[in-house]
Amino acid sequence: MIQTVVNAKNARDNFSDILGRVKFGEETVIVEKNGKPAAVMISPEQYEAFRKEARRHFGEVVRRVQSRNTQFSADEVEKDVKREVEAARTELYEHGE
Repeated sequence: MIQTVVNAKNARDNFSDILGRVKFGEETVIVEKNGKPAAVMISPEQYEAFRKEARRHFGEVVRRVQSRNTQFSADEVEKDVKREVEAARTELYEHGE
């Protein structure tokens, strides 16, 4: 998978070309504005794979929380959910996602 970084002006001026490279070349394009990432262009297939993985991961988290909390109060469950959300965010951050 090729990853390219372009500035916003270049992305605007070459949008059609970049769109074709993303769609047909399995290229990921990061669009920067003022030197900072502003957007990412990925193919529909990559996007759908990302969504599918996110749904799968969410389902795993829900099952873990449910299985560990059948004997606890709603307040205790809420605290556990918050811990799991934070752990998931930390994992994504550590993987650069």
